[in-house]
Amino acid sequence: MQYNIYDLTNEKVWTISEKRWQQNGEDHQLLLRYFALPIQENNTTLWLAIDDENNLNACEIFSFLTHKIIEPILISSDELKYLLNELSPTQNIDNQLNEPQLVLYNQQNQKEDINYQDPIIQLLDDIFKYCLQKNASDIHIEPQKEILIIRLRIDGVLHCYKRISLNIASRIISRIKLLAKLDISETRLPQDGQFCFQTQLNERLDFRVSTLPTHYGEKLVLRLQKNNPTNLDFLALGLNPSQKETLVNALNQPQGLILVTGPTGSGKSITLYSALNHLNQTDKHILTAEDPIEIAIDGIIQTQVNRSIGIDFSQLLRTFLRQDPDIIMLGEIRDRESAEIALRAAQTGHLVLSTLHTNDAPSAIERLLQLGIKEYEIQHSLQLVIAQRLVRKLCTHCLGKSCEHCFNGYKGRIGIFQLLSKNAKTFEKTTACLDFKNLYESAKQKVAQQQTDLTEIARIIGNENL
Repeated sequence: MQYNIYDLTNEKVWTISEKRWQQNGEDHQLLLRYFALPIQENNTTLWLAIDDENNLNACEIFSFLTHKIIEPILISSDELKYLLNELSPTQNIDNQLNEPQLVLYNQQNQKEDINYQDPIIQLLDDIFKYCLQKNASDIHIEPQKEILIIRLRIDGVLHCYKRISLNIASRIISRIKLLAKLDISETRLPQDGQFCFQTQLNERLDFRVSTLPTHYGEKLVLRLQKNNPTNLDFLALGLNPSQKETLVNALNQPQGLILVTGPTGSGKSITLYSALNHLNQTDKHILTAEDPIEIAIDGIIQTQVNRSIGIDFSQLLRTFLRQDPDIIMLGEIRDRESAEIALRAAQTGHLVLSTLHTNDAPSAIERLLQLGIKEYEIQHSLQLVIAQRLVRKLCTHCLGKSCEHCFNGYKGRIGIFQLLSKNAKTFEKTTACLDFKNLYESAKQKVAQQQTDLTEIARIIGNENL
C-alpha cells in the first residue's frame, strides 16, 4: 500500500512507498513517541513528516539513529494523526502526545521531565535578534567544565552574553547543528555548515557554522553574514579624500592588479565589495571567485569556491579567462598557482582585485616574490596595494566615556589605511608612492579627528609605534 501526503511548505505531494511503510510499522512506538513519520530516504538524507517545524526532538533522534541529515516536511496535524493511526490503530495517539518528549538528568542525577524545546528555540531567536541589534559579527558557544558560555563579537571584541547550565548545552548545540544540516551524532570531528534566519522585519541573516570538538564538548562558532550592508562608500570606510582619489584612479585603469592586505578580520572583504560596487556598470563584465560569497551584488557574476569537487581559486580563475571578463575579483591569493594566474590575467587586459595576508603595503611585494612571482611581472602588473586594519570608533554620544548607546565608549568600526601606488609606468619599489610611513601614522589622523583613541590603536596595531 502507498500513502500520499501533502507538504504544506512546498505545496508538494510526497509518496510513502510500501517498503518504507513497513519499516515505519516496525518503529511505530518510536514514531508515536516523537509524533513524526519518515517518508523517504537516500544515502545521506531522511525526509521526516512533522506537524510543527520546531519539533527539535524528532529531528534530533532520527538524525542520531540514522546518521543522516534530516529534511523536515511540514504536514497538518490531522493528516499526521491519521497516518500514525493507520500505522498502529491500537495505539492512543492523544495519550502519546501528552507524555513528556524529553527526559534528562540534572547534575545531582535527579530525573527531570522537562520539555526544553520552546525555551531553546526562544533563546536562539533572542540571541540572533540581539546580534542584529548590536551589529555582532560572531557567536561563540563554548562548553566549560560546569557551564556553557555564549560570547558575542561586537566591533571586533568578544563580550560575554550569557552563562547557561550544562543541562541544556547539548540541546542548544543540537538545535544549531540541525539548522545547519550537520550530523548531530558526529561529535568527534569538526563540521561546517550554514543556515539562514528570518527576522520579524523579514530581514534575512545568513550564518556560517563551524564546530570544534573540545575537552568539555563541542564548541560552535557562528559567523553572521548580512547580505545588505548599509554603506559601500569609500569615505565611509575610513579612506581619506586623497586615498579615495588614489583608489578610484587605480580602479579606472583598464588592466592591472589591485591588492588589499591585512590579517583576518581587518575589513579586506568590505573594501573589495566597495570597489566592485564602484565598478559595477552595465558595460563591464565582472566575475568573482569567493570563499564564501559574503555580499550579493546585483549585476555581478559571483561564484563560490567548492574544494570538495575540485573548484578552487585557481580552477575558477582559469575558467574565468575563457568567459570574456573585464574585471576579476579573486577572494584571496593563497599560493603560487593562484598568484601566477592573477598576474597573467592582469597582464592580458583584465583588472584584477584580490587580497593577501601581509602586515603592511610594502610587504605585499615581498610576499609575491616569496610565492615565486618574478620581479618584472610585479613591475608591469601591480597598480596599487592597500594595507588596512579596523579600529573601534568612539561613541558620538559620550566620546568614549561609555553610555547606553555603546559598549565601553565605542560604537562601530572604521578603517585605517596605508596605500602603496605607482607614480611611473612600472611599479618600482624605489619610485612607488607610500602615503603613510606605517599604519600608526595613518591611525593618528583618526585620533586627531576624534574618531578613535590611542588605546584602541594600541590594541589593534600594537605598542611598538607608540
